[in-house]
Amino acid sequence: MTLLFPKKRKAGLKELSGAKKYLKHLRCDIKLPSKAIVCPLSSLTKYALSQGHFTHYNCEADIYVEEKKGFCYVTGFGVGAPAMAMALEVLIALGVKELILVGLAGSLQPEVLASDIVVCDGALADEGISAHYVPAEFLKPAPVLTRKLSSVLEKAELDFHTGPTWTTDAIFRETAQEVAYYQKKNILTVEMEASAFFAICAQKKVRGAAAFVVSDELFRLKWEPHFGEKAVFQHLYALYHASQTALIGK
Repeated sequence: MTLLFPKKRKAGLKELSGAKKYLKHLRCDIKLPSKAIVCPLSSLTKYALSQGHFTHYNCEADIYVEEKKGFCYVTGFGVGAPAMAMALEVLIALGVKELILVGLAGSLQPEVLASDIVVCDGALADEGISAHYVPAEFLKPAPVLTRKLSSVLEKAELDFHTGPTWTTDAIFRETAQEVAYYQKKNILTVEMEASAFFAICAQKKVRGAAAFVVSDELFRLKWEPHFGEKAVFQHLYALYHASQTALIGK
């Protein structure tokens, strides 16, 4: 007996509440710039804030607005698809229309090494959020914004890979069998937000792209962490600047 409401029916249905009603309930009426860098990592915040003059707001996330440059940097909402989904819905309801997700990812392929930059061109939805928005198991980013980000990286002479990611909810339940399976399908990375990010952007008709810096390696079918290494941070900072340039041109 099937107990769950069929997700394939749900995508076209109207929600009971929604972010706009929620914000009205909270009496949160700030108006955000149309462009945003979204990052689950608090480790990038200090550096990002040193690169501009930001006004801080808090509404289901730490939202830092750079009025002169016309974009916002968003963090502090937690890790994983459900946390990202609530923050993203709020951002869109507050006026954001173009977003780049920046984060860390694990490598599934031997040519993708720690500290490498990966521009994501699609995401396998192995998480619980996407199906509530889009009935698909593979989600894609906005092509124009993705190409723009890649072009900025090329002009900056930064090496990067382009390929799909596997998005999972269960950070401590990645298995050797899954890694081997996705290796054969040429999936480059694993992380926890991208497919849900793309699904919500598609359903809300806003533009979203994503890119990662590799923080750990799984392609040898064992976990090899590289968190905190200097090269990881350097490429994370470079990716932040590239994302800003792709969004606002400076």
